[in-house]
Amino acid sequence: MRFIWLIITSFFLLTGFAHQDHLKIIDVQTTINESQKTIRYDFKIKNTGDKTIGNEFDYPGYYFRGMEIVVVPDKDLQKFMKMMPNTKYKKMKPSGSGSQRRILPNHVAEFHAEYFFKDIKNLSKVKELALSGKLIILDGPNVIAELPLK
Repeated sequence: MRFIWLIITSFFLLTGFAHQDHLKIIDVQTTINESQKTIRYDFKIKNTGDKTIGNEFDYPGYYFRGMEIVVVPDKDLQKFMKMMPNTKYKKMKPSGSGSQRRILPNHVAEFHAEYFFKDIKNLSKVKELALSGKLIILDGPNVIAELPLK
């Protein structure tokens, strides 16, 4: 039994995230919208690898998410953000997002995500802490990379 557990654990440690080494944040901009109480993140992410990242298949609908980005706040930023209840993950309450379905080799793709913050007076603190956390990149339900925001 121990041997099987060791093999399973080793498999997960060795495989890691599928594209961790091939995705790089080239630029990130944050914008505070005081009237809507949101913070928007605009990312430029580069695929430095030699393979396309993301799915490309025909789909009968219009809004297949494909690749998705999620900003995960650290504990300092989390104090200022509206958080999703009833989940084991640290998820800020989303206002909207946009992404591309795939990133070609040696190309840059643009993504954005917007989240609600609490009714606070110190917006400069939210702006200051906006990049304290990490970005996770998903392809469907699979996390393919985790990148620090700073």
